[in-house]
This record gives sequence, C-alpha cells and structure tokens, in this order.
Amino acid sequence: MPMTMSRYIPGYLAALAATVLSCAAAVFAVNATVDPMWYFGGNKLGSINYAFNERLSKTNLFLDRADNYDCVIFGDSRVTLLPEQVIEGYRCFNFAFSAGKAEEAVAYARYLKDQGFTPRLVIMGVPAAAFRDKIGGTDIPDFIRSGDNPKPALLTYLSLDALSMSWRTLFGASPLDRVYTVDFECRIAPGAPVYDPAKPIPDMMAGRFTATERVSFYDEMRSIFPQAELVGYVPPISAWAIDAYDKADWLLDYVTAIHTAAVKFDRFRDFGVPSTLTADTANTYDGTHYSEPANRAIAKTLLKPGEGEALDLKEMTVEEVLAIYRQRLAQYRNALDAN
Repeated sequence: MPMTMSRYIPGYLAALAATVLSCAAAVFAVNATVDPMWYFGGNKLGSINYAFNERLSKTNLFLDRADNYDCVIFGDSRVTLLPEQVIEGYRCFNFAFSAGKAEEAVAYARYLKDQGFTPRLVIMGVPAAAFRDKIGGTDIPDFIRSGDNPKPALLTYLSLDALSMSWRTLFGASPLDRVYTVDFECRIAPGAPVYDPAKPIPDMMAGRFTATERVSFYDEMRSIFPQAELVGYVPPISAWAIDAYDKADWLLDYVTAIHTAAVKFDRFRDFGVPSTLTADTANTYDGTHYSEPANRAIAKTLLKPGEGEALDLKEMTVEEVLAIYRQRLAQYRNALDAN
C-alpha cells in the first residue's frame, strides 16, 4: 500500500502546485485590474480610485509618467484637492498626500531629482499648522530614503492585503473622505460629512504656531530644485477657525508663522484669510478640506497676484496682514455669529 501511494505523490504535488499558482495568478489578475496602488494606471473596472497609500501610489503613477511633467505640487491632504491641470502654462503633478509635511516633501523632491526630474515650477501648500510646536512624525517610505524603486507590482499584488483593497474599491467605502477619478483628479467622496462651524475642527487648538524654524525645509527645497520657481500658498481654512484663533489670542502667532514662510518663496498667496470662500460652510466638509470648485478657483488665481480675495504676503508686513485679518473678521461677523 505505501508503495502504491508513493506513486501518486508527484501527481498530488503537481496538482497542489498548479492550484497554488492558479490562485496566485487569479489574485494578481484581480489586483492588477483594480490596481489599488496605481502601478498600471489605476482601476480598470470602475471610475473611482481609492487613496489607500498615496505615498506609494503617487510615486508609482509619477514614475510611469515622469516625462509628462514640468511642475510638482507638494502638501498635505488639503492640497491633494488642488487640480493640477488648472495651473496654466505648466504640466503639474500633484504629489500631495495625507498628513504630508515639508520634511517629507523635501525627501520626495530629492528622490525625484535622483530620477532625473527637473521642474520649472514647484508649488507647496503651507498651512499654519505646519508650525505648531508638535506636529507628529514623518512617514517616509524606505525606498524614498534609499533612492530605490518601489516594491515591484508582482510582489505587492500577490498579497491578500492588496486583494482586500481591491475588494473595498469595488464594493466598499473609501478609506478617506477623498477619492480620485479615472484621471486621478482628487474629489470629495460621496457621503463626506456636512461642515458644522459649531463643532471645533479636530486638533485646531493642538498647539501654538511658534515652530517657525521649520521654514528651513523650504530653503532645502530651493537647493534641490534651484532652477524652479518656488510658489507657496496657504490653503483655505474656515473663517470660524480664524475667529477662534483671534479670540484665543493666537492670531498674531498664526499670521507671523505664515508670513515667515512667505519670505522663502518667490511667490506666496494666503487663501486662508477670511473671505467669501471661507465664510461659506457649503464650500467645505470639515473646515479645512475645500470643495472642487473652491480649489479650482484657487488654482486659477494662484499665479495671478492681485486677483481674488487672497493676500500676497510677500507684499505686506505682519502688521498689515494682521490688520486685514481682523478687518475681514469684522466684515463677516454676522455670518460668523449666526453659526
């Protein structure tokens, strides 16, 4: 009997190997088609791409299309919503990602330079929150630090974790309140919350804006891409948040921080000053992430000084900026007090 069974062992092993290979091929095929990490141009079975890991996904997407761009945008989740295609005169890639910090942007810029990328324009979102006393750590992938290629798609897409992401993309909810279209334009996800100014923005008062030494990261960015024009902007923030900073006697720190950053840029516009945009609750779902129309308007005027209600901080003193902030708060007082 043992001799008889031993004759079948090679067949069993071959069948087992064939089964394993078939399952692996099926897993890879599904993951490659849905493409949750954007190795192959994103989801082929739908019109939405979820942001499971923007730090990796955007690197994959950029490396596949690097020759298409002469401009790069860095920032946090607020900046992901800035439409790259609206920046006139340039072909921009939006490399912003969730919780992105200036230190991370510098690391990615070095990586892109090592890949041969030489942009004509670098845009950086610069929220005052970047200068809080404590802002948490960075999340820079090992391949960015070492200058290597990302993990190959074959290895990534043979995993059940990736299969879970593919399943969620097809049948589940977005992990964030933002999603990406088939053209990788960032959009607010269906079902995002409705902004209520009566509820404070999470971590809004987490620390004062006194760590202005971090502006040195913008010097590093300039040294990495010396040929590029360096443009900074403050993303919009709810006028109610600015009012809260003023009432807490934090507004001078806030204005001083963004003004200190402005010095490091060739151009710098502040879209966070109280305005028609930031005093309208319909333009944001949480007080810091603004709608597609709002960000489209920002992109259209970003390189056009004097247009719209944004402030050109390089043309103003701290005292002038502070005075305008308080003037705008008074201008929108009725709306602020009504909510």
